[in-house]
Formats: sequence, C-alpha cells, structure tokens
Amino acid sequence: MVELSVVIATIIENDQDIPAVRHLQQSRYDDYEIIVRRDPGASKARNEGVKEANAEKIVFLDDDSLPQDGYLEAASRSLDDHEAVTGRVFQPDDSPFKYKDLPWPDELPVTYRDLPWYDQGDKPTFTDRVAGCNMAMRKSLLEEIGGFDERLDHGHEETELAERICRDHSIYYDPEMVVEHAFADSIIGYWKKSYRHGKADIRLWEIRNTPRSSRLMQALLVDTVNRSIPKLALWIAVESVHHVVRCVGQIDGLLQDR
Repeated sequence: MVELSVVIATIIENDQDIPAVRHLQQSRYDDYEIIVRRDPGASKARNEGVKEANAEKIVFLDDDSLPQDGYLEAASRSLDDHEAVTGRVFQPDDSPFKYKDLPWPDELPVTYRDLPWYDQGDKPTFTDRVAGCNMAMRKSLLEEIGGFDERLDHGHEETELAERICRDHSIYYDPEMVVEHAFADSIIGYWKKSYRHGKADIRLWEIRNTPRSSRLMQALLVDTVNRSIPKLALWIAVESVHHVVRCVGQIDGLLQDR
C-alpha cells in the first residue's frame, strides 16, 4: 500500500519521456506510486487508473504538468481532510501563449483574461472550479459518483465531474498544491484545443440535457459581448480563429450527435 496514487493519462510511449513522471521522480516524497495509462480518451484512462490505484488518495496530473516542491506532501495533507481538491497552476515564463500576457481589453470578461480555474488566489477556499491538470480525490468519492464520464474523452471531463461532486460534496482549493502547466504550447496548439473543446461542448450539452434546439444556437451564436473594441490586432487574430475553430468543432460534434 502507498499513501498516494498519481494517475497520468498520456499518448507518450516511453514513461521516462513523460515530463510529469520525471518531475515526480525528483521529489523527496516517496510514499506514492505512478500509474501511467494510455487508454483512448482522458476520461477512460483516468477511470482505469483509479481501478488500478492501490491508494485511497488519488492525484491526477496531465503528462506535461510539472509538480513543484512539496506538491505531493500538500496533496496528501489536503486529502486527509477533504474528499476532492484542486490546486494552483501557473504557466511557464517562456510559454509562447500566456493568457495573462496578451493585451486583453479591459472590458473582456475576467474568465477569459485570468484563467480563474488555474489560479484561484493565495488563500485556501472552497470552489466549484477544478484544474484538470492538477486535481486530487479520494478513491471512495470517485467510486460513489461513478468516476469520469467517458463520453467526454478530451475536454470538459473535469468540469462535468466537478458538477457532480458539488451536488453532495465540496471541492477544496489548496494554493500549496502547485504545478507548472502551459494552457497551450503555441497559437496553433490553442486553436487545436479550441476545436477539441468545441466538440466537447456538444457532449457536455448532451450530458446536461440541453435542449437540441438550443445546442445549434449556442454553437452558432459566438459570444461577442464586450469584444467589439479590441486594443490590438494580435488579440483580434488569435480570438477570431479560436472562435471559428471552436464553432467548427461544435458543428462537427452536433453532426456526430444526430
């Protein structure tokens, strides 16, 4: 038995090439196991990782999440008192695409400017926002609520899980559980992620029982509120393509949903 089971979903073939694994192996904390899963889809991989886990306390990291000093200790402490935990995520200084470094218009909704599910502040608190690249839960809780919904293979799976957790339980935000993780590694990567999230939107609406008549409207009516006066062409270009490819992903998801 171990204190923590760390589950990492990946398509990287060699465990030693996984950045998260390399960082974990540098930790002074040693009462843990690493479970690498390569099942199709993040939700499937995480669910299989939970089944394989030998610990009650389970940590979920993306393969490129880089846990910082004291991360595993903080996760273990938090899971002593809480059933579900999320932590702080910061993007590397050399990230080619950093939300906070772009010239966002002042009137842009804060959700888009500050990635509030990444960094929720310096103080511990309860939350309904979970960073999928940095979260931890008790195995008993996951078994109780049914784990990750495998209809969501890449995108929104942690959002949907958090919604089910918050119906009868709570999620604790621990600012000492810190990982480094880039939201996207390039502008092209951001657009590819937007497309995947667009397809995932459709699955999430299905799970939420959003009326079919509303799904197409939500897919086509791109949110342009408070976005009409951007300050620089960079913001226009990046966000315009983001919304186009996300819309394409949504339409693709709708067609598959028929």
